[in-house]
Amino acid sequence: MRNVTILGCGNGGRSAAAEIALRGHRVTLFEMADFADSVAKIRETKAIKAVGIIEGTATIHNVTSDIAEAIDGAEVIIIIVPTMFQLSYARLLAPHLQDGHNIVLMPGSLGSLEFTEEIRKTGIEKDITVSDFAALPYATRIISPDTVRIFGRRAVLSMGVFPAEKSDRVMPIMEDLYPGIETMRDVLEAGLSNPNPTLHCLGVILNAGRIEYSHGEFYYYEEGLTPGVCKAVENMDGERVNIGGALGLTLFSLKDTYPMMKYGPKGDSFWQVIRGVQPLMGVKGPGELDNRYLTEDVPIGLVCYSQLGRQLGVDVKLMESVIHIAGAMLGRDFYENGRTLERCGIAGMSAETLLEYVKTGNKQ
Repeated sequence: MRNVTILGCGNGGRSAAAEIALRGHRVTLFEMADFADSVAKIRETKAIKAVGIIEGTATIHNVTSDIAEAIDGAEVIIIIVPTMFQLSYARLLAPHLQDGHNIVLMPGSLGSLEFTEEIRKTGIEKDITVSDFAALPYATRIISPDTVRIFGRRAVLSMGVFPAEKSDRVMPIMEDLYPGIETMRDVLEAGLSNPNPTLHCLGVILNAGRIEYSHGEFYYYEEGLTPGVCKAVENMDGERVNIGGALGLTLFSLKDTYPMMKYGPKGDSFWQVIRGVQPLMGVKGPGELDNRYLTEDVPIGLVCYSQLGRQLGVDVKLMESVIHIAGAMLGRDFYENGRTLERCGIAGMSAETLLEYVKTGNKQ
């Protein structure tokens, strides 16, 4: 039995807590005090019900809003919150970290680099690891105060550890929680393997009129991903794959990701594949442009991806165009508050220097 702490009690956090606890592990849930009322039922019953492809009533060891209590004795601390809030959790955790703590971001989107850099800025030097899940494993929704419906669960899970040379310390724990989980080369592979920024952002921009006109009666995958939109999305996703290539990585494209995860069929184009991804069909949204498909995936995903590509000499003009157009539509500078290479502590690094850094955790 492993001692696991999950920070964040949204759709993903509750689903992970249910799956891990149903495997017999001791799970502690943490939620910010401002949102404590949302987990009152779980705190009272010490249980989460899962329905769908994962079924059962999972016993939860503890539910708390005290961060020191939450991580006491934890073998792994899994943070499952929107990626733009990961930095806040770094600041929250920093004073309480101890040697041997293992932190996992689910998903990461290169957040491990930003997270580590923020911890170092505090002057705290502890022997910790920070890992990136390549993607959130679940397609899921909260349907009652203590119940989640899990529509889909990725068949293949993978994770990269920072620094990579400490993977052997973390992965045996994660193997107990998620049998069969794959160890990626490093957090660069894990972070760049999240295709959501290339899946969501351009599709929203190309459907902006329909989204605003529909007032919520819009199905992104069924209505929004037409053949032409899919072709544009696939081309932008190619920039992500090329960034990986500049780092010696062979990344799965969007076209290949879904069949590999057993979410959908194989096909010659992204359009052919996405039409067969049943867990996504019938899912509404977004209902407005000011939505996580832009407000999270642009500043956290595309800003970091495009800056990394530019630093490595990769053509990223489609990503950069989407960043600027999304900013114009919402009246924001996504670079100002984005996950920049500066915030990740890797600005100016060559590919060789960057690869050594993610392996050892030491800057030259």
